[in-house]
Amino acid sequence: MGINSTEVSYGFGQMGSIHVRGTTAVTSNGVTADPGVGAEAVFVAITFLEDTTFNTGTGGLIAEQTQLYPDSTYTSTSIDPDGGVVTDGETFPKGVTIYGRWTGFTLATGGVIAYIGY
Repeated sequence: MGINSTEVSYGFGQMGSIHVRGTTAVTSNGVTADPGVGAEAVFVAITFLEDTTFNTGTGGLIAEQTQLYPDSTYTSTSIDPDGGVVTDGETFPKGVTIYGRWTGFTLATGGVIAYIGY
């Protein structure tokens, strides 16, 4: 017997997705994921359609919670305690999917599908 859980669906990106190519900044800020819940949407997964790099600096990959998910904003995180910006200069290969909670990103090269959740 299956139970339709919107909480699980929303957490796994089943609120929709966007296809992104080019270098325009993309943001989820201010988008209400579920009017009944009132939570703001975030990107919960990013699948790389080709070898892809994020823009360098603070707008490359923006984690919802600092020091918890890979991003290009902070130089020392709980993921990367020895310092160094996590995504700057990294090429994410075609076919890889990363999971986390991001409020925005800007690509330098490549293309992605970003899945929306809350």
